[in-house]
Amino acid sequence: MLWLFFLSCILGYEEEGNLTTLSVEQTYAAHYHNYSKAINSSLKISVFDGDFREVGHGSGNHFKIGKHRFIMTAAHVVSGPDFLIYVASGGIYTRLDVVFLDEANDIAILIPAMELKNNKPTDYRTNNRLDITGLTVVHAGYPSDLGLSVFHGTVASCSPDSMMMQSFALPGSSGSVVFDNKGKVVGVLSALKMGMYGYSPYPQIHPTLVYVSRTKNYSRHDLEEIIVQWKSLK
Repeated sequence: MLWLFFLSCILGYEEEGNLTTLSVEQTYAAHYHNYSKAINSSLKISVFDGDFREVGHGSGNHFKIGKHRFIMTAAHVVSGPDFLIYVASGGIYTRLDVVFLDEANDIAILIPAMELKNNKPTDYRTNNRLDITGLTVVHAGYPSDLGLSVFHGTVASCSPDSMMMQSFALPGSSGSVVFDNKGKVVGVLSALKMGMYGYSPYPQIHPTLVYVSRTKNYSRHDLEEIIVQWKSLK
């Protein structure tokens, strides 16, 4: 039985038919580029109560579309009642406005109240392939108390709206954006598998099987429209 545990908390290449061949130097450059995109755009999203006590945190990534800047994360990270949402960048907390919340697919779009000078956004591009099973992916975030960490993994299975990733995550990783091997966005880390393992009478987290919400339906044009509409109502 499965439980979904919602976590509280480019390259030069040459294609021959359906095959892609890379030199050693190109392979290294590709991995470095994609890891850098995940790491450099990663942010810790802190959740506070009305007395400004931190009650949890998640992760997210900073993007740009033209002149627009925004953060993508998981909806469950920021959808609690009366929570104050802030992002930590360079030791400074900046308030985040929730401009789009898709609770069914667990995806949210946030805009910082002030420019994040200590974190540069990365260009938002999506992988729109229907089936990406077997694809190598990477994500960075703030799992538990580990601080900024980066992990790679493999897409074990996928559907149009979600996928299972064989990687690593812990509470606090929620909202980490997952990138493919060309630096395109494939999804947002949403949950971990839980089950009965060993002799424990209680369900346990399986930290290497990670559920990810697909983002192929969130195009640059769609997100730009959402942001422009939100700004026009301010």
